[in-house]
Amino acid sequence: MSGRLAQRRILVTGGGRGLGRSIALAAAGEGAAVGLMGRTPQALEEAATEARSHGVVASVAAADVADANAVESAVAELARALGGLDGLVNAAAVDCAWAPTAEMELGEWDRTIAVNLSGTFYCCRFALPHLVAAGGGAIVNITSVAGERAWADDVAYNASKAGVKLLTRTIAVEYAEQGVRANCLAPGAIDAGMTDDVPGEDERERLRRLHPAGRFGTAEEVAEAAVWLLSDAASFTTGATLRVDGGFLA
Repeated sequence: MSGRLAQRRILVTGGGRGLGRSIALAAAGEGAAVGLMGRTPQALEEAATEARSHGVVASVAAADVADANAVESAVAELARALGGLDGLVNAAAVDCAWAPTAEMELGEWDRTIAVNLSGTFYCCRFALPHLVAAGGGAIVNITSVAGERAWADDVAYNASKAGVKLLTRTIAVEYAEQGVRANCLAPGAIDAGMTDDVPGEDERERLRRLHPAGRFGTAEEVAEAAVWLLSDAASFTTGATLRVDGGFLA
């Protein structure tokens, strides 16, 4: 199959829904074999079935990215199923702990950091040997505009996404000589799951107005940017953060 990611083997976390699903399907449409990791087997299987309609291999492994042992097993399983790995996209994330800092439930903080930051680290940690063995590859970690601009009452999410940026840059400088690129993709508000929790149309409209583009982004727009970062077109891009935010941080 021809395509920008032909013959690539890409693992995507959060692959059963939202941005992860859209990125996995976009990668499959560009010729990549995809491995989908997430917590919901049925959603993963449905996404894999759609990916296979592009004529590529698609495999699934259920795992909570906050569980290091589960991640290690799932990455190994998917690498075996795909015959190796050439790329990793960390899209699994949560953002459920809205409260002022002094009122933040400790369990909510722990869960947000565990999924968004530690989970991203675990996936990179266990995928990197496969990327190195393949002669190089690309990591795309989904951060957020919240990793650069603080949102009140969202301290856990803000901190986790800022941490992912430095994690990614560290990997970029450590593994560049081994042919591994690592970049961040920072979306603004995207109509792909998380905005469903915004309370009320007035608040949704206020959030839209924060984007000079005057609208929410789409999952497909984020997926297109991820495909570019995974592809040879971005071969001299590493340690960077690509914003897909409608001008939010401009």
